[in-house]
Amino acid sequence: MRKYIDWEKSTHFVFPIDGDVLNEFDGEVRDGKLYVNVKVESDSPVKVNGQKAVKCGDYYTSEVCINDGKTVIVAEGENAVDEISVFTLKKHTGYYRLSSDDNIIFLYDINKNKDKYNSIFDNPYLAVYKKAHDLYGAAVHLNIYYEMPEEHILFTEKREYFNLSMMTDKFKEEWQANSDWLKLNFHAKADQPSRPYKNTDYDTIYKDCKQVQEEIIRFAGKETLSNETTVHWGECTYEGVKAIRDLGIRSLAGYFVIENGKTVVSYFYPKYLTDYLSQRDFWYDTELDVFYCKIDRVLNLYNAKECIELLNYMYTQKTRSGFIELMMHEEYFYPDCTLYESDFEERILEPCRWVYEKGYKGIFIEEAR
Repeated sequence: MRKYIDWEKSTHFVFPIDGDVLNEFDGEVRDGKLYVNVKVESDSPVKVNGQKAVKCGDYYTSEVCINDGKTVIVAEGENAVDEISVFTLKKHTGYYRLSSDDNIIFLYDINKNKDKYNSIFDNPYLAVYKKAHDLYGAAVHLNIYYEMPEEHILFTEKREYFNLSMMTDKFKEEWQANSDWLKLNFHAKADQPSRPYKNTDYDTIYKDCKQVQEEIIRFAGKETLSNETTVHWGECTYEGVKAIRDLGIRSLAGYFVIENGKTVVSYFYPKYLTDYLSQRDFWYDTELDVFYCKIDRVLNLYNAKECIELLNYMYTQKTRSGFIELMMHEEYFYPDCTLYESDFEERILEPCRWVYEKGYKGIFIEEAR
């Protein structure tokens, strides 16, 4: 595995790091240009992009003008050179996205009621997201399974077996008409087993992802298929990420946190990088050409009041609050689920109202780039 931050190198960047996505909260905007003070640790005097850096405590610092898009920064010490690429986005601060994992039951319901429903939004679960869009401009991304079993350990109600090949295309035009704010992509083949791609090879996840994407295009149109997702459990090998990147997925969302000494929903990345990314909105893996977004709040973990309190606190953390990612899980919507939350709708709408009233606008990750 590559060293994303090479602490052992005699001259190396401390901030920013390779792949960092910077915004005005990381520096100062003057005459429309972003200027950032970079920090370099070195055993000798340093030049940054050819300019002599100043020793400040344990680090050498130098102000660098960050270009739109990509900027290459080079630190030259007497014994080593470190080079990184950093990035800016067209739309970073003041935007948010609403996503949901583990989705399949709502599609089963739409298909089952295809002769009864006049719209996909007759489905009560999907209607909640439409309300979030209509009221608060939410851009909604649903990460979906390929199939669901008749019985599930979390549900008391027995449903018929269903997979995406059985999904009606009756509402294809409606999916397409709403694709500016509602998109779908792969999550996993199924809910079980847990962490299915933690040790995946390239071919396994490629096959599962391709199967889901082909069905989305069939029943909802290519306009509804996004190029972003969250892999089930946010755990995936390097080869697995490469596989879904080869299928057009350019952006992934994750928690990027460490709990009990282990990385959580952080794909395959090591602790030291995960710890760094826990305080950032975005990061770009320059090797895999994959863009990562940090999930800020998992709405099923908090009631609406608790979530608003957390958002208010996060709002003071500027490197975390430029772009806000809100995420839910489908199963919490259903009364027959052991995880059921009777305030499901409130848990979605109240945080969306909060970001809307703060001036945030709903976009997809790809639209930020």
